[in-house]
Amino acid sequence: MKKLVITTVADPMMGMLWETWPTMRKLETHYGEQLEFKFLSGQLVKNVYDLVDPNVRKQFGDQVALNQYWVRLMQIYLQEEQIGNMPIYMGGNERLFDERHLSSVPLNQGLLTIAGDQQPRLDQVLYEMQYDTVINNLQTNDIKYLTTLAQRFGMDAEQFTTRYNSATIKRELDNSEQARRQLQIDQLPAYLLTYQGKTFVVKGLPKYGDWKKLIHQVTDGSIIEQMVKFDDAALDAFINKHPHISQLELQTAFDVNEQVITDALATFDLEKQRVKGTIFYRKKG
Repeated sequence: MKKLVITTVADPMMGMLWETWPTMRKLETHYGEQLEFKFLSGQLVKNVYDLVDPNVRKQFGDQVALNQYWVRLMQIYLQEEQIGNMPIYMGGNERLFDERHLSSVPLNQGLLTIAGDQQPRLDQVLYEMQYDTVINNLQTNDIKYLTTLAQRFGMDAEQFTTRYNSATIKRELDNSEQARRQLQIDQLPAYLLTYQGKTFVVKGLPKYGDWKKLIHQVTDGSIIEQMVKFDDAALDAFINKHPHISQLELQTAFDVNEQVITDALATFDLEKQRVKGTIFYRKKG
């Protein structure tokens, strides 16, 4: 079967990436095995001091400049909630950046360490990183957090530390940066659409209708939307693939309303957490 590979280029810290999950879930169900999804690390913040107000930093010091930047960053996150209606809650716990945590690179490094290029494991690790960043407000670029996350995915602390600091992971991060430069990707998220040996770069945040047009154009109509079946078996398979998922994503993926999802999941043994107007479901164990 001919497949279109969609590679997301982004940083796990990004609220804009979080907002794309409903659309990506719909692509999964509406195109099935015709699509293959991959991820390329974006490393958005190399050094947070490059983003603070230099005049404030010079006059009042690092802490004040970081505080000012954090307020601005929280506002950006909350504005991004409007993109896809995936809830974002910021300011209730730890800060992502401080004088000891200056970069988002550890997030990317941790993702590669825990998941490698294994799908759907990478998808699941990425989702947990994002949830802990924009919902739980954890300092997800901290090595203690990343070690704990690795253990949740069955990787012990020693194994994680060794792989995290390995030349292999550093080389993968360097390769991702080199690919970004070669493809002239200057904004995130971006997408690489690869089909029959040709790769196209898509910037911005395509809506589902835009994706349909892009897929038709890139594949010359060879890959087409398919009928989506919604029943307990289909829902169970989808949740097994995505063991932590929002009601909004499920509604979008299967083209049903909130009540249909609520009723269908009534007999499923899932943990539930309401965040603003959306329920997040998580498989137990």
